[in-house]
Amino acid sequence: MIEHLRGRLSGGGKDFVVVECAGVGLRVHVSSVTRADLPPEGESCLIRTFLQMREGGSDLFGFSSETEREIFLAIIGVSGVGPKSAVAILSVMGISGVLSACAREDAAPFTRVPGIGKKLAQRIALELPDRLKKVAVELAPAAADDGKGVSSEPEVEAAQALVALGFSRGEAQITVAGLRKEAGSDAPVELLIRGALKRLSGPRR
Repeated sequence: MIEHLRGRLSGGGKDFVVVECAGVGLRVHVSSVTRADLPPEGESCLIRTFLQMREGGSDLFGFSSETEREIFLAIIGVSGVGPKSAVAILSVMGISGVLSACAREDAAPFTRVPGIGKKLAQRIALELPDRLKKVAVELAPAAADDGKGVSSEPEVEAAQALVALGFSRGEAQITVAGLRKEAGSDAPVELLIRGALKRLSGPRR
């Protein structure tokens, strides 16, 4: 298995990028989450990968964080969900959206993903929570905040997603609250999640 790629970002499209490594351009399928996290074209990048071997060829999928890759692996473990559908789920719902839906065992959000019908969405909502636990992602209960920490809905969702990923409630709330002050009161959940993950995970690597 190819664990990761380190090279120069040399192009791409809506759902893929090309990473040049030692003069070879590798096409990597990515979600909108990873696409937004990558540097501008021409700069160096590190992408964690998953290689799918299939009849007639192979596909390489890339992720800007280990968290996203672990969630991707959990999603493709659900019967009937392939790698491209898993990337689509992450693109449409984002990391926090997937975690939030699983915490509620809510199938509805998954039906918004192209190619995911009602029956498959129900299977995902039923099976994915347990699979996420097996990859060391614990689900946080979808409960309202007690008012002592973050208060806006985006902040609550972002903090719950971070707690689900193993961070303490206190550090999640403090980090999210700080980011919201910097980004503004209308900062979306995805922005808060990505920013918090960078701040909380970066120093620990």
